[in-house]
Amino acid sequence: MKPVAISTLAITVFALVVVQASNSQTQDKPVEQTRKNIQVLKGLPESQLFLAMNFVGDSLGVHCDYCHVKEADKWVWEKDDKKNKLIGREMMRMVLELNRTKFNGEPIITCYSCHRGSLRVERIAPLPPKDFAKEALRSETRVLPSAKEVVDRYLAAVGARADASSKPIVMKGIAERSVNAGPFEIVFKQPNKLFAKQTTAPGIIIQASNGTTGWIQTNQGTTQMTAETMSQVETVLALYRPIKIPDSVTRAQVTGITKVDDHDTYALTIADSATQSTQLFFDVNTGLLLRLVNVTNTMLGPLNTQRDFSDYRDIGGLKLPFTIRTSDVAAFDTAVRKFSEIKIDPAVDDKIFEMPRPK
Repeated sequence: MKPVAISTLAITVFALVVVQASNSQTQDKPVEQTRKNIQVLKGLPESQLFLAMNFVGDSLGVHCDYCHVKEADKWVWEKDDKKNKLIGREMMRMVLELNRTKFNGEPIITCYSCHRGSLRVERIAPLPPKDFAKEALRSETRVLPSAKEVVDRYLAAVGARADASSKPIVMKGIAERSVNAGPFEIVFKQPNKLFAKQTTAPGIIIQASNGTTGWIQTNQGTTQMTAETMSQVETVLALYRPIKIPDSVTRAQVTGITKVDDHDTYALTIADSATQSTQLFFDVNTGLLLRLVNVTNTMLGPLNTQRDFSDYRDIGGLKLPFTIRTSDVAAFDTAVRKFSEIKIDPAVDDKIFEMPRPK
């Protein structure tokens, strides 16, 4: 699948590149109008195609070249030279037909349902079996709190006091990813002001937003952000705000207790729409948010973007994570931000968020 063009914003400090399926606007042209030789996925929005193909590859544990042809470092996506691509088409037809005839058209069955990250489809259940009696007994001893109780405990744990969270927060650290890794600095001020500076191989890149307009500065000059790029800024801001939960959390339902790494968490789910949902995982012991997942259902299955928060420390009365990982189904979109310093700095001048005037 041809990767979408990565914007200047995405390849720098934010590295969220998460061409989010949640951005699948109705204006998207269907892929049969934008690509050659589309036979199965007719009707799929162009904005979903890249991640949908990565989802298929992850489900089978293969890379693009397993099915697609590459000639002289150039992908020729429309070619059908490889048998694996033809087989893949038939498997997609099977999945779509199963969902159409057995599950009212909902994407319940996916490639991952059978493959689980491998070309081999397992037929034998693993041993030893689950002890359902023991698990039932364990669950009976723990009463689930309400969503409001979980959220209130989270707010108390973070320490979201107005006097602290309204002041500029300066964060410095290292961004680890497959491209443009290096040191970066973030200055964030509630509710939506952002200044980001990163040192990359091509040079220093700065992006900033005063909440209304944004700008990008590279060694080629300074330009104002487009409306599309500004819409991505809100996703980035959500990473650095002290409160990292959406307003829609008031509609959340507690769905159970789930493991995140080695931590028991209360899982909350928000049904944002017929095709979109948000999942939040709060540490049972500390009350802190450990993971946030956005899910978009497509014809091939759910596409998820994930943010993990860990190594929380107290900074001037706020509990902030010193490690943030963002990921989706494309491996090179994964980024790990490890902060070496976070501080609340009232001395930060708001001019830092404004676009420099031409000299």
